[in-house]
Amino acid sequence: MWSSTLLISVLLAARGGLSAQLAFGVDASSSSPQYITSIPVQTQDDDISINAETIVSALSASSEHTIFLHLLQRSKSVPMLAHIGNATVFAPTDQAWTEWADRHHPDPDTEGITRSTHFGAEGGILAGGWLGPEGLNEWLRDEEDVLRVRMAQSGITEEEERRTLDNQNWALRQHLLYHMLNYTLPPASFVYTPNSSANTRNNISIQTTLLYPQDKEPILPPEPEPGPPWLPRGGEGLLGGHGQRVRLIKGGLEGEDRGRVGVDWEGNGGVAVWDGKGWERKGNDTEHADKQKKQVVGAKWVRNGVVVGVEGVLDMPMSIEETIRTHPSLSYLSRLLPFDSPPSPLPSSFATTPHLTVFAPSNEAFDTFDDIEKGYLEGPYGEEGVGRIVAESVIMGVGKGRVGWSDTLSSKTSSLESASGDELEVRVPDQGKLTVNGTEAETIDIYASNGVIHIIPSLLLPENFTLLNSAEKMLLSLNATRFVSLLRTANLSNTYIGEDNRQKEAYTILAPTDDVLEKMDRWAGGYGGVLPELWAAAAAEVNPLAISTIDPYKDASPIAALLQYHILPGRLLPEDIKDGLLLGTELRTSSLSGGRQRLKVEVTERPGRDRSDWETIGEGEVRFGGATVIGKPVKTGKSIIYLISSLLSPPDDVLQTAVSDLQLSTFIAAVYAAELEKALKHTPATTYFMPRNRAFGQLGLTMKYLLLPDGKDDLRKVIKYHAVNEVVYTDDIDVGKKAYKTLEGGEVVIERTKGKNGSIYLRSPTRWEGFDSSDHTLPANGELRPARVSMEDANALTNTGVIHTVDSVIMPADVKITLGKLLRGSKQSTMADLMVRAGLGWILEGREPSDREVQRVQLDGRISTLNDGEKRGQGQQPITGDDGRKADQLAYPSYTLLCPSDKAFSRLNLTHYLQDQEALINLLKLHIIPSVNQSSTSAQPRDGLPLSMDDDLVYSTLLSGGSKYGDVAFRATGDNSFIVGIRGARGNGNREGDSARVGQGGRASVRWKSRSNPRAEMEKRKMKKKPVQHDDEGESADEGRLLWEGGMTLGGGVLMIDSVLIPYQSSWFSRWGWLVLTLSGIGVVLLIAIISVVWWYITREKKEEEDGAGYEPLEGEVDE
Repeated sequence: MWSSTLLISVLLAARGGLSAQLAFGVDASSSSPQYITSIPVQTQDDDISINAETIVSALSASSEHTIFLHLLQRSKSVPMLAHIGNATVFAPTDQAWTEWADRHHPDPDTEGITRSTHFGAEGGILAGGWLGPEGLNEWLRDEEDVLRVRMAQSGITEEEERRTLDNQNWALRQHLLYHMLNYTLPPASFVYTPNSSANTRNNISIQTTLLYPQDKEPILPPEPEPGPPWLPRGGEGLLGGHGQRVRLIKGGLEGEDRGRVGVDWEGNGGVAVWDGKGWERKGNDTEHADKQKKQVVGAKWVRNGVVVGVEGVLDMPMSIEETIRTHPSLSYLSRLLPFDSPPSPLPSSFATTPHLTVFAPSNEAFDTFDDIEKGYLEGPYGEEGVGRIVAESVIMGVGKGRVGWSDTLSSKTSSLESASGDELEVRVPDQGKLTVNGTEAETIDIYASNGVIHIIPSLLLPENFTLLNSAEKMLLSLNATRFVSLLRTANLSNTYIGEDNRQKEAYTILAPTDDVLEKMDRWAGGYGGVLPELWAAAAAEVNPLAISTIDPYKDASPIAALLQYHILPGRLLPEDIKDGLLLGTELRTSSLSGGRQRLKVEVTERPGRDRSDWETIGEGEVRFGGATVIGKPVKTGKSIIYLISSLLSPPDDVLQTAVSDLQLSTFIAAVYAAELEKALKHTPATTYFMPRNRAFGQLGLTMKYLLLPDGKDDLRKVIKYHAVNEVVYTDDIDVGKKAYKTLEGGEVVIERTKGKNGSIYLRSPTRWEGFDSSDHTLPANGELRPARVSMEDANALTNTGVIHTVDSVIMPADVKITLGKLLRGSKQSTMADLMVRAGLGWILEGREPSDREVQRVQLDGRISTLNDGEKRGQGQQPITGDDGRKADQLAYPSYTLLCPSDKAFSRLNLTHYLQDQEALINLLKLHIIPSVNQSSTSAQPRDGLPLSMDDDLVYSTLLSGGSKYGDVAFRATGDNSFIVGIRGARGNGNREGDSARVGQGGRASVRWKSRSNPRAEMEKRKMKKKPVQHDDEGESADEGRLLWEGGMTLGGGVLMIDSVLIPYQSSWFSRWGWLVLTLSGIGVVLLIAIISVVWWYITREKKEEEDGAGYEPLEGEVDE
């Protein structure tokens, strides 16, 4: 109970207030009834006690309103009530306060989650801005005692603690003001009369309280203002100077006993009027009290108003923000709205911006959007779309800063300007109904501390509204937010996906989704890119405005370049996608001389699939740069979007690209051996024709020489000769021939044959200008078989151009490979040393010998020399070749050297040959095959070999003119190798040097004839109408013979053999045996003849002697 001192002061104040009663009317703009009741002074004794009572004394007389009185005292509201002339106070009972405090008791462990945020209360854990963890107990004690306890517990200074208490008192006072009206309600406001309508809505009245909601406590003036303390002034608060509203529903209706306070627009909720059982005596039970007052047992009319006991505490309306957050029909809107920083043109705050009227779309209203559009709104970049949608539903102020409650709006259509600037057609056709742009609200007049909310079942959008009005927003809706973020970081969004570009240019955008990038993050780039470096590059963007997308020769930043590689100019529809396409991207770099970097397309065709069916395009059939298209493409404006399975990486440099192909490893090794790696990496706009490893293997000893330090200069020429000084994709090569400049300085001819899948060849150009336009070519490097481009391995993209794989090495015509260089490549020195000692060094050097050098090696008249021209000028008989042609019609001679290994020479008695110069020369001559005799066979040698090797093929050597056994013959062994031997040699199995196994070889540069025009000779052949034959390579056989016989000869080369061929010398019997046998035979015949004659003669003589002696009778005959 109250102390006697407090009661006396209250009664005195009440009595003194009779002469200074103030009636505060409701804002004239409000349609709420205004009741200012004047009760006449009565002289009867019974009336003296009634008329002497005030609101405070009536509360004091109630045993159920002790807590309410304590709260009035702590909030310093008692003097205010004493000065109010007419008032209505809704007084919660003690039980109501206790139950409210239990429901709202703050959790000390929870920071900042309170319902007081719309009042800006400090403390963080104060329910309603004033109820702390100790509950009501703290408010039932003296304020000074509370102050001392707090200071002892917190250690905070008195000034700070007192400021905190003042804030709590202010918040409490705001809460209590919501329970007060500045006019007296009559009994009719609480009691239903049978004569009135029984409709629930017609029995709901709207009252204006003394609460003028504010976001924070106003600063007090230095001197107190005149009038009652803490009484709200006109124009204050967040409701346009209007007090907060509360609804009452009358008692006596069906289901209603005593009426309720604080109901919603349909009469639901609220707190019931008290049953009055706690009054000291029945407040209105006097003989002068009217019948209606007696019916309202929970209310007591007094001199300065009425006290209405209620069985619950009225909760102040929340802010619009908190209402949206908590209302079940607005959960989706709450999910979308970023309340901390609402997007333009929405108000800066839905909690503190005054006099707002919000036609809030319900959850079902957003079903007008599809999943993609909802995905955009729900994403981190959907705020812009949310702002445009909600702005159509927000009225910043009706008229001059008023709130759009339904009862303040006209039954006629009113045009209200929304935050977006569009007009909304609003009307109230009947009580409890409201339509906006023809749509009826499903819930109206949800009171809020800073305005009102009406819930609308549809979105209030203009006819031409498009949510995803740019490619950027479409990407955001497709869960490609990180890709958009990167574009924004690189300052590329406005150029390619922003609203500014919507109606200008068409692009094809290849975008990885957030899920893809998250996987790539997790696997550190294992899905197609190194993302940690990418994000680091994005974070390192200091001045993205410095990026130029106009000047193609000014390189963009790494992140901008990567993103531009995901964008193609023009709209590429699914039906336009073809396998093998090389699409130009928006990435233009100085490495390509301003050209577009290409992107390879792969398509896996499936039978019965129609790629014009967009539903099937994302089923793994189409890949851009190795990334698979996932999902169907989406059109946006003039552009189209394909979602892909990984982030695309622009092509690497030429070496990184080539090193991934194992069949190009020899070329890479050659590049590093030639120290050209930097040049190749940084030479812009270059096409590389890289030979496979097998092609380099076919060079044999030539390749081994090129890899030596001595061969570095020639190796550099060879590598540069395979680099064309412009970017040439296979699709850019037309049918026919075209010469291209190479990095080596020379030219190379690229030819495409006819046909749908015409082959592409690479060859050396002709030695004679203009000859390449003919059907017959004479390549300057002597290689009649061109290098063929592998179409399966073509178009390997690099950051500076493209790589094509070829099947052979094209030697530049100005690279002179001599036999001496080939021997250095073989790393066999004995043969070279012996040739120099024998005077045959000019063969190793690849030059014409002098007369003296020819005479020294006994080759006079067999080969041409540097002096032949002088001889012809002096009228001497010129030297002719083996085929009878004159020397000026022959190509310069060249030679193939059969080179035994050093190990083979170690098995030979070299001392003998070093001492016998003639034997040494003959030994070496047997190993030298003149290439001028190539006409003996029309077959072209295999790649890299200096001459043709077929079974039983015979070649003459330099020893052939001076020895019967000077020719050598080749024989196949059956294991794809050959044996070379001395033709006609008859070994007995014990002799070494008759044959040797052929090993690796190498071809020297071709030798050209000094004069003559091969094209003219070909024309002569055509005029004679000789039949033209073709070989397996497609070359004319006549052309081949002409070239080999007339225009040039192969430059010879070196064939390694495993044994030394020793000049064959037949035995004396082999040389003279026939004569001996002949003479012996003659002698035997003569001897036999002589013996026969002698025998005949002797026999004849004897017979004659016997015949000359006569007949002598026998001894017996005489006797007879």
